[in-house]
Parts: sequence; structure tokens; C-alpha cells
Amino acid sequence: MKKTVFLSIFLLTINLIAFAQISVQARIDSSMLLIGEQTTLRLEVIQDKNSTVQFPVLTDSIVKGIDIVSVSKQDTSVLENGQLKINRDVVITSFDSALYYIPSLKFFAGKDSFETNPLSLKVYTIPVDTTKGIYDIKPIYKAKIDWKQVFMIVLIILLSLAVLVILYLYIKKRFFSKNETVQEAKIPSIPPHELALKELDRIKDEKIWQQGRIKEYYTEVTTVLRLYIEHRFLIAALEMTSDEILESLQQLDIAPKTIENNLQQILVVADLVKFAKWIPTTLEIESSLNKAYSFVNQTKDETSTEVDAINENESELA
Repeated sequence: MKKTVFLSIFLLTINLIAFAQISVQARIDSSMLLIGEQTTLRLEVIQDKNSTVQFPVLTDSIVKGIDIVSVSKQDTSVLENGQLKINRDVVITSFDSALYYIPSLKFFAGKDSFETNPLSLKVYTIPVDTTKGIYDIKPIYKAKIDWKQVFMIVLIILLSLAVLVILYLYIKKRFFSKNETVQEAKIPSIPPHELALKELDRIKDEKIWQQGRIKEYYTEVTTVLRLYIEHRFLIAALEMTSDEILESLQQLDIAPKTIENNLQQILVVADLVKFAKWIPTTLEIESSLNKAYSFVNQTKDETSTEVDAINENESELA
């Protein structure tokens, strides 16, 4: 019997000592709060190093009307007596004016629980002076200029303008330069066919290809034909490829198919000589010049020829 009593007293003493080694506390920075403002609820636990105390689980609110803004991590420090002091801060706010009662918060250490002291929080609102009407509580603040953002906007605008200018110049050069070249081309003082035939006679007399200058020979022949086509049909032939020249003439439908074929043969052979270093036969070289004569004579402007004849007759009569 004595042993049982002694054991009970011993266990009670141990529990009281353990109980005394854990203490919890809650305090609030301000018990009065303007509606919408924030304050901090500070939770504190003092415990032995070997103890494990669980803080209360906090969700969105402490009580109805008091909202939790944020919960800090546990901050642990060691006291002089070797015990641990653990703090956790809970930022709270309220948007309804009232007197709130914050009940005790429970901490758990194993099967034992510990409660903090209850607290109160008075949330009040700003009294409205109806005689002054509606006005701002605080002055309007001007937003600071974000110079980095302004620089990026200006840079994007300048890059966009540069792209538009480049696109405009490309379209103008690609689609309008040819027409402008034709419009600005000076009309020769003599009919195009006469000038072309005169140049072909010069090439024939100089006998360039007999001197081994075949590439130069074809370059001069095709240049004469390109100039003739440009002034005769107002096509920018000097800036076109051989295929573009043939396509333009086909669209104008100004010459029989056989004449276009002759021109095509001249241009194809010339391209092979100039770009593929192809050496044509003597028959092909002489045929190219004859076909050039034929193309000019068969596509010349008969009206200009008649006008020239009339002018010559008038000059002879004078």
C-alpha cells in the first residue's frame, strides 16, 4: 500500500515537472485596428529541448471576421536555462468593424494540450462626415515612370518603322522600278529599228567572233536586241532575264510564234556562251546574227518608217 502511494506521488511530480517545462503564450501587437489595416498575432512556445510541441493549425481565418494574411516560419532560439523559445507570427486583418473575441489557441505535446490566453481585437471604421461630401481619404499618387519600359516601347516602334521602310523600298524596287525605268527612258532621235540595224551592221563589219571573242560578240548582239525591244515595245528589257523578255513579248502578242522562237534561240545560245562557257558552231554564230536582223525587220514600227520616208521626201523637195 505504501509503495503504491509513493509511486502515484512520484508520477504526479514527474508530470508537474514536465508540465512546467512547456508554456505557450499569444499576444497581439495592437488590440485596436482600423478597418482594412493589418496587425500581427505573435505565438510563443517555451519548451524543453527534448519536447515536441505542435502549433495550432491556422487556415484562412482566426475567427469569423478576422482574416489571416500570412503565417511566418517558426523562429527558434535557445534561452539561458537551456530551454527552447519558438516564435511564429501571424499577420491578420479585418474588413468589418466590430469587437472580436479571439479564443484560446491550443498547442499539443503528445497527448497533452496547452492553451494560450484569450485576446480581443477592436476593429473600427472611419466616421463619415456627411457635411463634406465624398472625398479621397489619401491624395492620388502619380505612378513612377518606368524608363526601361518606355525605352522598350520606343525601340519596338523604331524597329517597326524600319521594317516598314525596308518593305516599302523592296516593293517599290521589285514592282515599280521597271515601269519607272521605261517611263524615264529617253526616246532615241532615230527609230529604234534603224538604230538596231545600224548596230548589227557594225557588229557584222567588225567580225568580233572571228577574232575568238565569241562571248563579247553575243553580249553585243543581245544588248542591241534588248535596247531595241525596250524602245520599241516599252519593256524594261535591259533589266530582265531572257525568260522575262520572252514572257513579256508573249503577253503583248506583237509577233508571230516563229519570230519569237528566233529570238528565244538567240537568247538561249547567248546565255550558254556567257554563263556556261559553251562554244557554238560557226553556223550557230552566223545564224544568231541573221535571226537578229530578221527579228528587228519583222517587228519594226511601220508607222515610223513611213513618217521617216515622208520627211526625207519633203527635205528633197525643199
